[in-house]
Amino acid sequence: MKLYFIGHACILLETAAGCRVIFDPFQPGAFGGRIRLRPWTGPVDAVVSSHDHLDHYHVDPSFGSPIVLRGPGQVHGVRLDCLEVPHGRPNGRDHGLVRVFRATAEGVCVVHMGDAGRVLTDQERDYLGRPDVLFVPIGGRFSLGPAEAAELVRAWSPRIVVPMHYADPLVDIVLEPLDAFIDMFDGVRFVDGVLEVSPSDLPSGPEVVVIRALQQPRHT
Repeated sequence: MKLYFIGHACILLETAAGCRVIFDPFQPGAFGGRIRLRPWTGPVDAVVSSHDHLDHYHVDPSFGSPIVLRGPGQVHGVRLDCLEVPHGRPNGRDHGLVRVFRATAEGVCVVHMGDAGRVLTDQERDYLGRPDVLFVPIGGRFSLGPAEAAELVRAWSPRIVVPMHYADPLVDIVLEPLDAFIDMFDGVRFVDGVLEVSPSDLPSGPEVVVIRALQQPRHT
């Protein structure tokens, strides 16, 4: 399995069989030009959205005719389950709810937390199971902040944790910087654009991996 970080909270999951599932794709130039990241371009099989804000939901014409999932489903061997949690504080009152998705394929469990606004409860973690790869927001304001994200990592112990939704010069939204999270961990690993994972090479965890954003459109 290949996991591409497009930027902000946008992740592309690609299986060995060629199925592509994109999580939380952002609208280019959203919010009056405040989102200046280059989007993913190219066909995908499914669009998975944690919520409908423009920095987390967009169906680009280049995607082709993907299915759009806002709940559980299955696409070409990728099973998707989800639960709802508050978006921001206090307890979602100001911003509603978001969906935390678990994607399972090729013996790997990937959890994408969207804009989750609080640490998951024991019951919620038990429902989702231990992630092999956890994409966790760390920017605060509308989602978990660095300390809360670190608390969740220590409680849940994913094998790999990938921070997302943090300060970026191409995103004009005030968020906490990446260093505020990774400075709380030793042995942080950096990769460019894509993380490849398989059941046979997963660490015992938790290992923090920073995927540098893939900032060039990819075509097939």
